[in-house]
Parts: sequence; structure tokens; C-alpha cells
Amino acid sequence: QLVTTEIEMPVITNTINSMLARKRKIKSQKRTPRQAPASTGIQCYPLRIGPGVELISTIHELMEDIGVQSLFILSCIGTLSECSLNSHQLNKKKYDIVSLSGTFDKQSHYIMGSFADPDTGSLIGGQVRSLTVYTTCELMLAEPLDCTFHREFDPRTGQNELNVRRKLLIDR
Repeated sequence: QLVTTEIEMPVITNTINSMLARKRKIKSQKRTPRQAPASTGIQCYPLRIGPGVELISTIHELMEDIGVQSLFILSCIGTLSECSLNSHQLNKKKYDIVSLSGTFDKQSHYIMGSFADPDTGSLIGGQVRSLTVYTTCELMLAEPLDCTFHREFDPRTGQNELNVRRKLLIDR
């Protein structure tokens, strides 16, 4: 028969509290400084790109033509014939664009995508270096109105990472 005493309950409670405190301490030690998100309105740019056009350079040219400092991809559907990823090269075959998202600033971009072989359904994806449209690509691009994107070296990752800066009133 199990008999509980008044002494055992505080021991269990103290043990649990001690474990939780250690967990909180470990969790707080792993945290990195956070950048407060910038709430912003957006201006949308619907765009259709036709066959044989390289997508990334076209978006950078569009940014220059309309005087936009930063853009991001809200949605993208279409097909591609060639795509250079960090780890793979897709060539001379139609692939469906399953997802494409990323950010653009004046000098650079960071885009991730996933693409499906329409015959087998197999997926491949990764960081996109270049992408050539097969038949069509329908994009919804968005400009953040109250902030801009920049890339700055982050010693923790060894890469140039996104930095969001609020626009000054005189910049708007």
C-alpha cells in the first residue's frame, strides 16, 4: 500500500521546480539577441514573366526601373526550364514551381524554392541562384513601405544575412 507523507510532496515539488529552473536557464543561455520586427505596409506588384526569361535578373531590373529598394516574393506559380540551385542544376526540362520565396535588396537576393518533375512528381529544392522560365511565371511581389532590406555579415553564420532597417520620415 502506498503511503504519502507531507514530507515527500515538497521534495517532489522542489525536484520538479529545480529541473524546470535548469531548463529555463539552459534555454535562456541559448538565446541570441533578437531584432524587433518592423511592422510595415506593403505595395504589391503583380507580374507575369514569359518563356526564356531569367527571373532573378528581371526582378532586379524591375526594382531599378521603378525605384524600389527592397522587395519580397508573396507568391509564385509557373514552370521553369533551367534552374541553378546551390547543390543541383536543373536543365532543359519542364519543372513546376511548387514554391518560391525570398527577399531582394538593391545589390543581392536570397531565394529558396522547391520544384516538381511533372512526370514523376519528385521534388527538388534549395537556394536559387538563377531560374529561367519555361512557359510562364506569375509573381506577386511586395515592397515594404516602412523599411528596407540590407545584407550584413553575421559572424555567427559566416554569411551576409538579412538586416531590416526602418525608413526615416525623409526617406518615405
